[in-house]
Amino acid sequence: MNTEMLRKNLQKPKSRRDIVQELCRGKNVLDIGCVHHEVENADSANWLHGNIIEVAASTLGVDYLEDEVKKLASRGYRVIAGDVNYPLPIHQKFDVIVIGNLIEHLSSFTGLMENINRLLAEDGVALISTANPFFREQYFYSALKNDIIVNPEHTCWIDPITLDVLSRRFGLVTAEVLWVKEKWRISDAYFNGNDQTLDTFNGRWIFLSPQSLLERIVTPFIKLVFRATVHSEKIILFESRYKEDADRMLYLKLKGLVLEAWWRLRRLSIPSSDINEHELYVSVLKRT
Repeated sequence: MNTEMLRKNLQKPKSRRDIVQELCRGKNVLDIGCVHHEVENADSANWLHGNIIEVAASTLGVDYLEDEVKKLASRGYRVIAGDVNYPLPIHQKFDVIVIGNLIEHLSSFTGLMENINRLLAEDGVALISTANPFFREQYFYSALKNDIIVNPEHTCWIDPITLDVLSRRFGLVTAEVLWVKEKWRISDAYFNGNDQTLDTFNGRWIFLSPQSLLERIVTPFIKLVFRATVHSEKIILFESRYKEDADRMLYLKLKGLVLEAWWRLRRLSIPSSDINEHELYVSVLKRT
């Protein structure tokens, strides 16, 4: 890969939705891994399959979660069940094949790459998005906590260069690397531990121990400030989202704000580059 391609879009990251919609607009699209863990994601404005449907000429989704696929089909979505590790039960070509945050779940890449080769139109493109292993917050979480936090279904990390090497072995080549704007902050995960754990599937916190004495003392004051400074609609949304854990989440978010303030100053003394700024990237693959 030309390393200039790696750096070309670093200064102009876009949302994954914008990237995918720009490249899928008016195209016939196959979305591999369309469910994205659970069917409830279909109700979110960030659901990638829904984003594709908004702009594509036609969209077919495929996922190995058969029950979730049936639920989506019952809602009227054009989806089928299939395991990308084996030949998918599809017999048409597509202008765009989207593989959103899936490759890092696989035990082998052969099935995916062979399916792309078989189903991609001659002048089509495959869009593979995955995590950037050199993302700064990911590294410093490990450095500060002496721990690794990762989705328990992930089997690997893969960067744009090694993805290009892999793709070339199957007759594909990287045409462009696009960097994604969204990213998590170290405070979003730092407090994962014995007292509370972060569910990496859905980003929700699970509290494992009772409130500490400090938490019981501080929380009433946090609630007073929260209700005095935040719009009532946002308060209702916050409380409906976290329900019985709303008070505990307020305390956790306060700790997160304190941590972020310290971290913003601390990281000024730590060397990093633009490549370390981005959590996700999209490699645009085409036939060689």
